[in-house]
Amino acid sequence: MKSIVSSLLIVTLCLSTGCTQQLGMRNMFKESFASLKPDGKADYDDGTDDAEEEWIEEAGVEARGDRPMEKDNDPFRDLLMSPKARSIERNLGIE
Repeated sequence: MKSIVSSLLIVTLCLSTGCTQQLGMRNMFKESFASLKPDGKADYDDGTDDAEEEWIEEAGVEARGDRPMEKDNDPFRDLLMSPKARSIERNLGIE
């Protein structure tokens, strides 16, 4: 009787290893690490979408010094760049 029970136990343990164990472990790790990820907009506000402030433009003028504005002749610039990116380039001296 003991040999039958031990044989069934060994067969059950052998069949429950491998992929069946990995799936459970993968789900456990996925759930535990998901709680560590930041929640994009709820956790952090970097302030880049705030209204334009004067000191930002003044800093760009001061950093450029007496160098003239550069012209960018890229025809796709307006199509591919966001208004915020254009504002940053304008502040850096690229028109």
